[in-house]
Amino acid sequence: MKAKGWLLAMVVLSVVGCNGEAPPEEAAPAEEAEAAAEPTVEEMVAGMEADCAAAAEAITARQAESSLYERLGGHEAIHGVVTETVRLHRENETIVHVLEGVDDAHLIEQVTDFLAQAAGGDESYEGRDMVMAHAHLGLTNEHFLAAGGDVQTALQTAGVGENEIQEVMCMFVSLRSEVVAS
Repeated sequence: MKAKGWLLAMVVLSVVGCNGEAPPEEAAPAEEAEAAAEPTVEEMVAGMEADCAAAAEAITARQAESSLYERLGGHEAIHGVVTETVRLHRENETIVHVLEGVDDAHLIEQVTDFLAQAAGGDESYEGRDMVMAHAHLGLTNEHFLAAGGDVQTALQTAGVGENEIQEVMCMFVSLRSEVVAS
């Protein structure tokens, strides 16, 4: 990651000081410098939002040529990705608690319809809006990133192309303020 390398360089320069020699007692171990260079959850979310804003024009152009629904492979392909995402959520320690008492089959159908409609398909999502569907869960940005990681993994496992993954992930990012508790 570019920012990670830049931050590590800044840490090294600040430790080395003006004369080019680092005092032995002040030199941070590589692991500490690496940990200091890791972005925070908020920085990761902000980076995703910035990446999606920068890609908006290209995404719009691709969708004008062919709907995301078609490029994802239609209802059955979307259903497969959603099924895999729910399976991954069930294995994800960060977010598995969110699925306690949830009927997986119903959730898969609801999310499939939501994603299919949002991607330009003929499906009609009849469920609750995103705020109402997620308000009681108390989701944080950490949960959001964990769920997004599962979505991305499911898309990659299904062999979805990078442009389409970007579009789905940017759709996911556009909903963050509706699903993460303020």
